[in-house]
Amino acid sequence: MEADLLVIGCGNEFASDDAIGLQVIRSLRELKKDQLPDGVELIEAGTPGLNLLDLWDRAPRVIMVDAIKSGAEPGTVHNFDASLLPPRDVMPVSSHGINIIDAVELGRLLGRLPAQMIIIGVEILSEEPFHVGLTPEVEAAVLLACDRVLEAIGAIMGE
Repeated sequence: MEADLLVIGCGNEFASDDAIGLQVIRSLRELKKDQLPDGVELIEAGTPGLNLLDLWDRAPRVIMVDAIKSGAEPGTVHNFDASLLPPRDVMPVSSHGINIIDAVELGRLLGRLPAQMIIIGVEILSEEPFHVGLTPEVEAAVLLACDRVLEAIGAIMGE
């Protein structure tokens, strides 16, 4: 059965704060699982690159969670509708091959976007390679990011 809504966390486990999307998904599973409505599927996508398009095909609505670098304070949580994307350089590109913004633009060109997509980006401090673990500033934002995901789920699913 296809999900009604996918929540996809992206990131590199071995690049410090870049793992924020993965950590948010893990925290949703552990701490907030009772708050997830039926039909919501959580996915730790890692660094999927163009495989995001295949993941999106599984549901009509998607929430993406990933690291962002816009110059705001580390730990700031941003929300974007996929129809109003930030500039491509605010989302890290090195570990993903392409970033979420590039994947959204390609999906739009190919007619392979979900009907509704929200991107939740957490401002990161470090992408230090071969470092496991979030910096304290970004770790402190995990629960706020989880709450933002839950708010987005409620808005998308009409709750």
